[in-house]
Amino acid sequence: MRWDFLPSFAGVIGQATLITIALSVVALVGGGIVGSVIAFSRLLGGRAADRVLVLPIDLIRGTPLLVQLMIWYLVPSALHVDISPFLAAALGLSLNAGAYISEILRGGISAVSRGQREAALALGLSRTYSIFGIELPQALPSIVPAVAGFYIGLIKDTSLAYIVGLQELTREAKLIADFTFRPLEIYVVIAVVYFALCFPMSRLVPTIEQRLRRTGATQVRLAV
Repeated sequence: MRWDFLPSFAGVIGQATLITIALSVVALVGGGIVGSVIAFSRLLGGRAADRVLVLPIDLIRGTPLLVQLMIWYLVPSALHVDISPFLAAALGLSLNAGAYISEILRGGISAVSRGQREAALALGLSRTYSIFGIELPQALPSIVPAVAGFYIGLIKDTSLAYIVGLQELTREAKLIADFTFRPLEIYVVIAVVYFALCFPMSRLVPTIEQRLRRTGATQVRLAV
């Protein structure tokens, strides 16, 4: 293997890395907002709201993310609306993340003993206060590590944004490989970059769990 070509592309790889980080952060924030709205609407809206909102969640979770990204990029174009690759990728990843984060939030809150809510309602407290003031704080020890773990997968999912033409790590790797005819070397480098982005988060999750245990908080692993 030869590595002499890499210095010439260090700037391009660095810029692509920044785009990947920015996209993952935007998707996490957007997904957090969407997921929170969906989760709390299902918890507070009663059985009817739960049945309505579970449909788009199942649709998003049941279809490939790659297809969703293509839809977000092609549909506006078909309607003669200009949309940048970054915006299309951010919208697609945010909604996809929102579907999963909503289940993390709902699952964490639902794991809290039902007696907590019944006691709050018996004392004359509102259902809203019970969820936000009593159940959510108890659910955070299970929610925070789960969201942190989800973010690791979200960083890797940004690699699918190449399909809409975004100049993130995977697409730049393809372009560099086509230009230099050294695909193995460049993809090894890109793999190392992804590892460098994900590994600190993978180490952070157990640290968060340990600190929550030391505070005496109950920790429950969530699978979505």
